[in-house]
Amino acid sequence: MSDRGAPALPRPAAGGLAAWAPAAVVLAVFAAVGVAVHDDYGVGPDTDQQRAIGLAAVNYVLGNTDAALPAPDGREWDPEDRYYGVAFEAPLILAERLLGLTDSRAIYLSRHLLTHLFFLTGGWFCYLLACRLFGNRWLALFALLLFLLHPRIYAHSFFNSKDPTFLAMFMIALYLVQRAFRRGTVAAFATCGVGVGVLINLRVMGLALFAAVPALQALDLVRTRRRPERRKRPERRRLLAAAAVFALAAAGTTYALSPWLWRDPLAFGDAVTMFARYPQHHPTLFQGEIVRWPFIPAHYLPTWMAITTPPATLLLGLIGAAAVLGRGAARPRRALRHGAERFALLLLACLALPAAAVVALRANLYDGWRHLYFLYAPLCLLAVYGLRWLLAAARRRVRLRRGMICLLAAAALAGMAAAGLRLHPYQQGYFNFLVDRRTPERLKTQYNLIYWGTHHRAGLEYLLARFPEATLHVDGVRWALSRNRPILPAEERRRIVITGDRGPAPDFFFKRRLRDTPFGPILYARRIYHNTLISVTAV
Repeated sequence: MSDRGAPALPRPAAGGLAAWAPAAVVLAVFAAVGVAVHDDYGVGPDTDQQRAIGLAAVNYVLGNTDAALPAPDGREWDPEDRYYGVAFEAPLILAERLLGLTDSRAIYLSRHLLTHLFFLTGGWFCYLLACRLFGNRWLALFALLLFLLHPRIYAHSFFNSKDPTFLAMFMIALYLVQRAFRRGTVAAFATCGVGVGVLINLRVMGLALFAAVPALQALDLVRTRRRPERRKRPERRRLLAAAAVFALAAAGTTYALSPWLWRDPLAFGDAVTMFARYPQHHPTLFQGEIVRWPFIPAHYLPTWMAITTPPATLLLGLIGAAAVLGRGAARPRRALRHGAERFALLLLACLALPAAAVVALRANLYDGWRHLYFLYAPLCLLAVYGLRWLLAAARRRVRLRRGMICLLAAAALAGMAAAGLRLHPYQQGYFNFLVDRRTPERLKTQYNLIYWGTHHRAGLEYLLARFPEATLHVDGVRWALSRNRPILPAEERRRIVITGDRGPAPDFFFKRRLRDTPFGPILYARRIYHNTLISVTAV
């Protein structure tokens, strides 16, 4: 699959106000929507853990002992908590203090909004990178909308400060890598190193991009062999200086942002080992069976990606990957030498190699494929390669064919947006047409649905609205109840009492049936069940 000989697409300048305006308008709209809806989402199971990690880092650096928001369920830190990066969590804590937030509801809502805004920042860099790669602001806008409209990732961008944050930072780091090799200066590689260092701090999987940069620099170094001697030496010195500065900047940034490394830098190896074999084993409902590590089937990851990614992104991504691979195979020397083509191969590697490694090593996966949401960054850009190939391949009746392709692309984006609106605020329960969504009773016996328990907030709000004066005793899945009660208004959460084994009998029981959906508890009362789960799955 090659676009050689196809009509060239218009390539307006990538910079300037005219090129930035479409993305600025789109992001402004998404930011306004985010401000309007950030209070619609519940609280995930890792919020208190992540906040405690950031608070511990800030207190360690500042040398004070301000009390953390206590974990509602009294959970103590797990030993592996200290290995999590704080490059995003610590700024959230500083924002809390600058804004003077003390109430749990205000704290949770601020986290929702700031996490989402950082996700939108990743979208901005997606647009900038696509402008550089394709030289066409409309193709870049298509990449931006693909990035923002994935229903599952959109929902997670509010209540999950780990996976969408790493995805956004991965996109930013990809932009900085492309910028460094385009400019070729030591300063650009220093900036790139800082970005990659932040990425590694957020998740050690960032080491993959750290390894890719010196590998590409080595290719450039090999290319200098045929240069005249008077040009070879200065260029080699520049390349070696850039490689050294990049490595030092990345390592220094990772170290500076990881307080747990300050006393024992060698502990980084322990973190890599721990995340490669994460010690927590969560059961996951997958194709009607309860699976858990190390008995996760090899097709777990590709299946989850296939059934929960919008079809247009999947199809165009496959076309783009085939086009990039075909062009690279046809002209391997040019592909490894030419900046744009080589970066396309890097995107393909960033998509394929981590996925292959996870499958081959049988890594510990659960909760769908959220740990690998960063794969969506190269997939979006490869999908734009696929769209560009289709546009360039429309040789006969060019206007008609290109018009039809653009219309289909617009329809695909509209479908993604419609799915998000229809599922709001449970977009994390999105499945595409590869799964039968018309029979929710069957769907909930096949896959995890709303596995993070965020819908418990809606259940509690339903009870509070139905019994406006009563004190309500509830029981069931206590971790989900205890995390979603603090996001309610203060006067409302006082009326919610989570009963214990020795407490009074509950008035309402939030029941979890493992075969239905582990981590997707349902309410025993049928009306609440329909309100919180069935509406999600009846897409």
